[in-house]
Amino acid sequence: MIAAQARRSYASLTFNGANVTERIKNYITDVSYTDVCCGASDSISIKMYNADDKWLNAWYPTKGDVVKGGFLFVNWNQMDEKLMMNFGTLILDSIRATGGPSTMTIGAMAVPQDRSFKTRQRTKTWKSVSLQQIATEIAGRYGLSVQYNAKSHLVEELEQTDKTDSDFLYSTVKEYGLKMKVYNKKIVIFDMGRLEAKAPVRKITREDWINDGWDYDDELEGTYTGAIIGYKSDSGKDEIKVTVGNANEDSPKSRVLYVNTKCDSHAEAMEKGAAAVNEANEAMTKLKGTIWADPSIASGVTVTVEGLGKASGKYLIDKVTTDLGASATKQTIEMHKCYKRL
Repeated sequence: MIAAQARRSYASLTFNGANVTERIKNYITDVSYTDVCCGASDSISIKMYNADDKWLNAWYPTKGDVVKGGFLFVNWNQMDEKLMMNFGTLILDSIRATGGPSTMTIGAMAVPQDRSFKTRQRTKTWKSVSLQQIATEIAGRYGLSVQYNAKSHLVEELEQTDKTDSDFLYSTVKEYGLKMKVYNKKIVIFDMGRLEAKAPVRKITREDWINDGWDYDDELEGTYTGAIIGYKSDSGKDEIKVTVGNANEDSPKSRVLYVNTKCDSHAEAMEKGAAAVNEANEAMTKLKGTIWADPSIASGVTVTVEGLGKASGKYLIDKVTTDLGASATKQTIEMHKCYKRL
């Protein structure tokens, strides 16, 4: 068994390519890194002592600085072991100083340096193009690459009307049941079902929750067994209705989601209907709690929860907040239960 004092973790950081780990380590009091699976940006908050006012003078950071690094875990599971939890590339976007005692807190997010990704509105008609090709063209404007891990989707015609590239791409992939995240200079687009199907990285037992700190929520409201999708074809004026899953409106056991959207075919209507149901049902059963830090825990991985009765089972982690403080390194994890998808 490893002696408690042999285990340690610390933040390894570079600012604009310069390694500042040793220079600022005695100033750092807390580092909090939030890793999300999709729909938002990863972020980091670094709080530091500022008793000598260096952070308000010579060391004052600049918004737009490139922050890289991660948490380094030494002797965490065994002696002479080093594990790294990488933050990827983050852009410094907030600076906050307070007195009594004097501190400086800086925040950075995983967003492109070119802020027009989220601010400049564009209008364009996309024709006969795949979802991956749309993402690749948009990514190229901001010096980003694309990591696409999902079924290919062909888009016959799609309007981007007075929408930022960020909002347009997020909403488009969502319609097709996919997820998106900007991370480490990449636009990552993926199928949540493929992640849920992966083997769990570890078990989390009742004893793993710090001070038995967990919160379970199982909701029926807002979840569905099937969908009815209404759309109009280009050649006809009448609305076409397509059903997916258990969409029997007369059955007391069915909960039907009604979807109206633009579709080019019956198959696309079924895909978009199933996507809407699966998206809603991800919020059906959730679990949140705090554990001691584990470098294998990250957003998008699955775990097996044991010892919580009906709340036990396989979960996918949606969000991880890793907090490194003076006394301990902990993780607050938020996850949803894996169910069979339509």
